[in-house]
Amino acid sequence: MPKVTKFREVAELNAEPRLSISSGPHVVEIAPLAGGRITRFATQDARGLHDWLAPITLANWPCDAWPKGGSYPLVPFSNRVRDARFPAPDGSIVELATFPGMTHALHGFGQFAAWSVELQEADCVVLRYVHGEGEHGWPWAFEAVQLIEANTEGARLSMRVANRSSSPMPVGLGFHPYFCAQEAEVHATTPWRHEAEIAIEPTAERPAHRHEREPEGYTRYLGGWDGRATLRYANGRTLELTAGDALGHVVVHCPAGAGYLCVEPVSHVSDGFNLAARGLSGTGVAVIEPGSEIAASLAMAADANPDRRDGAAA
Repeated sequence: MPKVTKFREVAELNAEPRLSISSGPHVVEIAPLAGGRITRFATQDARGLHDWLAPITLANWPCDAWPKGGSYPLVPFSNRVRDARFPAPDGSIVELATFPGMTHALHGFGQFAAWSVELQEADCVVLRYVHGEGEHGWPWAFEAVQLIEANTEGARLSMRVANRSSSPMPVGLGFHPYFCAQEAEVHATTPWRHEAEIAIEPTAERPAHRHEREPEGYTRYLGGWDGRATLRYANGRTLELTAGDALGHVVVHCPAGAGYLCVEPVSHVSDGFNLAARGLSGTGVAVIEPGSEIAASLAMAADANPDRRDGAAA
């Protein structure tokens, strides 16, 4: 039977008002109504303002054409679901709604929605997203909560997802930051072969540890990640990432000609729901029972005393 695509409305997301939190020299700006995303993470010191993430300056955008900057939450799955359909744990076929012209479901629902502000303090913000049963074709009700913090080292993101439905729910989560870095050092064990950004199978190849911005671009799906990455910037600064245990996969994404480098800590590989249903191991897909939850975190520590590559004094 041919697949019948369900299209979802292309709503406008409003990035105003923005919330600002800080700790010492580190500043984080957040747009709750625009996908619960961070629009800026920067450090202000004697050398000026340094952006760790590509800043977002737009005030609004169609939710299917988001600006490539900041960082947004991936929930209840990351990356792509092939043809926007997959088998549920009970064997039924889930058919997700996509935006017009989009074949595969992409990046979950969180970044396309408005999040409510549950708490705002000088150095932290708590955001909540509630997803109704059946909304956009996802059969389960769930709730996601983000805690975004500025701290003395930089920033920390954490998210938990709770199953509010009456049946087991497959789930994945993660973060999608757009870094201004020139390169990233990432240690993982398993590269996944993919076509058109849909993962197919793990390989026995030895993955590269150094990932630079390249003019032709690339996307790399890596499993067996140790949860750490070092990002290096053109001015000699570094940013250290430390992810929680739930985020055992990482996507390194460098589009052709782009002025950013994505290092995306995620819990599962692209198209993980379908790959897990086929019996492949190591996909990272989790299934949580009614009333239970899964949590993930990402710390971003800014280098306070970078070595200057241009030979100038710091």
